[in-house]
Amino acid sequence: MNRKLVIVLLFAIICSLHASAQTAFYYHQGKKIPLTLNANKVCVSIPKDCDEIIERFRANAQVLTTIKDEAFDIFVIAQTDYEKLTSLEFWAEDVRSVILTSSYFTENGKEVFATPYLNVRLKKEEDMNLLSSYAEKSKLKIVGHSPSMPLWYILTVTPDNDHSPLECANLLWESGVFAASTPDLCDSDEEINSVNLTNSIDSPQETFDLQGRKVSKKHLPKGVYIRGGRKIVTK
Repeated sequence: MNRKLVIVLLFAIICSLHASAQTAFYYHQGKKIPLTLNANKVCVSIPKDCDEIIERFRANAQVLTTIKDEAFDIFVIAQTDYEKLTSLEFWAEDVRSVILTSSYFTENGKEVFATPYLNVRLKKEEDMNLLSSYAEKSKLKIVGHSPSMPLWYILTVTPDNDHSPLECANLLWESGVFAASTPDLCDSDEEINSVNLTNSIDSPQETFDLQGRKVSKKHLPKGVYIRGGRKIVTK
C-alpha cells in the first residue's frame, strides 16, 4: 500500500478514536443530548465519613470547585493534580473509597460536573422490584426519592462500579424498563443533595410548587420548587 495513503488512514483512525473519546451523551425525553468531555478536570467524590482520605486529598490537590452535598465531599480538580495523586503511595488504597466522575461542556458551552448520582423514573410503582434488581446487578445504591415525585428514585454509583453515572443512566434507559433515566449534572453554582432529581441542563423546563401548581420561572417567591424534576430553593 502507498506509504502516504497508510499515513492518511492512520491519521483518520486516530482522529476518529479521539473524537469518540471526547464526546458523550445522556438521554432526555428519549433523545440523545450530546456532551463534550472536559479532559482538563476530574471530579472526586469522597464519603463524608472518610475524614483521613479527605485530609490527605486536600493536602495534595488544589480544589478548583466544591459541590455541596449531604453524603459526599465533591471536589473538582485539575487533571494534572489527579495524575499527581495517582503517583502517591496512599492513593492506591484511598481510591477504593472514592468515586471519580467527569466534567463536560453542554452544546451551549456551559461547563457541568457529573456527580455520583443518577435519577430513574419508574413506569409504575410496582416496578420498584425491577429497579432494586437492576441496582444490585449494576452495583448501584438506591439512596432515596422525592415524596412530591414518588415515581422518581435517586441512585448513586459505588466505588466497585465499572461504569460512570452517565453510562449507568444510559444503560438503564436503554433497557426499556423505566420511564426515564438521567445522570445528575450540575454547575459550580448549584447545591445538590440526595433528594435532588435532575433532568436536562439546557432544555426548557417548567417549574411547579410542592402542591404541583405551575408557576412562573421569572418571579419565584421564597420557597421550594420542582423544576425539570430537580428541587430548587429560592431565598
